[in-house]
Amino acid sequence: MEQGRVYICEDDAEAQRYLSAMLEAQGHLVDLFANGTQLLRALEEQRDERPDLVILDIKLPGSEGLEVLRRIKVLRPELAVVVTNSFATVRSAVEAMKLGAYDYLIKPFFPDDLLALTEKVVERSRLVQENRSLKAEIRRRFDPDQVIFKSAGFRKVFELAKKVAVSDASVLIQGESGTGKELIASTIHYSSRRRDQRFLTVNCAALTDTLLESQLFGHMKGSFTGAIATQRGLVEEAHKGTLFLDEIGDISAALQAKLLRVLQEKEFMPVGATKVRNADVRFVAATNKDLQVEVAKGTFREDLFYRLNVVTLQVPPLRERKDDVAPLAEFFLLKFGSGSQTISSEAMAQLRAYDWPGNVRELENVIEMAVILADGAALAPAHLPVKVAEGVTVDFVLPQEQMTMEEIERLYIEQVFRQTRFHKVRTAEILQISRKTLDRKLAQFGISREEE
Repeated sequence: MEQGRVYICEDDAEAQRYLSAMLEAQGHLVDLFANGTQLLRALEEQRDERPDLVILDIKLPGSEGLEVLRRIKVLRPELAVVVTNSFATVRSAVEAMKLGAYDYLIKPFFPDDLLALTEKVVERSRLVQENRSLKAEIRRRFDPDQVIFKSAGFRKVFELAKKVAVSDASVLIQGESGTGKELIASTIHYSSRRRDQRFLTVNCAALTDTLLESQLFGHMKGSFTGAIATQRGLVEEAHKGTLFLDEIGDISAALQAKLLRVLQEKEFMPVGATKVRNADVRFVAATNKDLQVEVAKGTFREDLFYRLNVVTLQVPPLRERKDDVAPLAEFFLLKFGSGSQTISSEAMAQLRAYDWPGNVRELENVIEMAVILADGAALAPAHLPVKVAEGVTVDFVLPQEQMTMEEIERLYIEQVFRQTRFHKVRTAEILQISRKTLDRKLAQFGISREEE
């Protein structure tokens, strides 16, 4: 049982002692108030203190209990109030519930009823607080003012994203993989009037047609093999919020038609359902493809393209905004490092010189790996992958003589091993094999540091 804080507003001293002893025996913290004035003053003055429950006697001297209840709900709308009374009328119970009372108990009540009700309210209060904290953390993480960038190119996209956020227009975000398209989508959502509702994402390229349709629109129990229960789709879950469709260019023609219906009519039908449902959803889509080319090829519906393409944002690749490399690298270092680590000027120069074909996602992975290799020390060129440290991939020189596949494999592993300065972790990364496999190959071919 979770410990809660309970305020008891009761003018009968005997009833105060009885209720207090009962709740404290269950581990709850109890504050006693003899009248409504004391209770309201405490709620006004102790704004940082959050009681989980107020037990309010509706017949208080000098003030009407219902008026106290009304003022409590003005001060603390989320606070649960259980009203008690020695005798009940339907009218007083109805009035109390209309004013926002959580429940109504008639004296004398069974102790078990009050304890069960208190436990339920405390659990509800904890869930509300956790939900509030989670929402605050999400807002902090996706706060548009916390986005890391320095370049003029990204600033232009970012500012435009904030401008279009005030409308409900569909937005199409284009750019290479790893450039930060989801970050721009979240900026649009958390800068909009929908910010307090849900921001959901789905990677359209990661799911089969059947799974994607079920994921988007939901399904009814028994509608297909494995549908053991009815499930709501993301379109319904994102009602009043935003749905981010990543890699929209990969969905099939059939799904394109169903998605178009949602965009045009604000309605959809779950798999296996017979009735249409409605949803108020703001759509933001992203792709690394040129949808105009796909329309010309006939693989993407022209009407859907124009529905999605009300506003288009083009996110530049990292190689075109080198000014962002340093602040992003520092951000990822703070994320993965000890907090006191730094990046040497030589390593930072190499990070800036590299072209980053994998964009921001690749930079994040490189910094994470460098932090592991540095083991608490400052990040130096030796901690960076060869392709970053040298600005190019490993050169492989093949002799002109005839060679077997085994001999070619041995030569390639040997050259990579030498060019990484015999660094096994980086060698395995470039060869795209495990460290265990690398050790086995080195032993098999008799390759060692002494061969330098």
